[in-house]
Amino acid sequence: FVLTRGAEHGAAGPPAQSAPVTAGSHAGHGTENPPTASTACSPTWAQPSADGQRVFVACNGTSEIVEVNAADFRVTRRIPAGNGVYNLAVTSNRLIATNRRDQSVSIFDVESGRELKKLRTSRRVVHGVVVSSDGRYAFVSVEGVAAEPGTVEMIDLTALTTVATVDVGPQAGGLDIWRNP
Repeated sequence: FVLTRGAEHGAAGPPAQSAPVTAGSHAGHGTENPPTASTACSPTWAQPSADGQRVFVACNGTSEIVEVNAADFRVTRRIPAGNGVYNLAVTSNRLIATNRRDQSVSIFDVESGRELKKLRTSRRVVHGVVVSSDGRYAFVSVEGVAAEPGTVEMIDLTALTTVATVDVGPQAGGLDIWRNP
């Protein structure tokens, strides 16, 4: 599946091989700037909408979120996002995006695609995001660099503010919420 602007189409053979990355480097993880005037999506995350009718794709290379119709895989819109959009989470009315090269998190209205708020994070390398089961809070992992600890930041999706942060071990990557049945 190719999401390059103007050349969208279905799968085109096996995935491309990527260059090796040196130990301790963040290269290849969406922190480097794409080539000037790049139209390559460089997807880093795909997130189904709450109703399952759409899939939102984080295009790190073009710093946009591509909305794809889940029934026929047509691109239905492109939402401008923060620099280096990386991971996504959704509620019934919010789309939350981590912006890897911008040290921020964006909160969008799902229906309009309008950015409601951009919040700066306490550390540089923003990574994962997950939403509480009631849709009220987003939890964002932020990797530490070198000797820095990682951080988890808690965002109130109603007030659109960061309400808590806690330092965790270095290289805080993805996270999830345990949901009891």
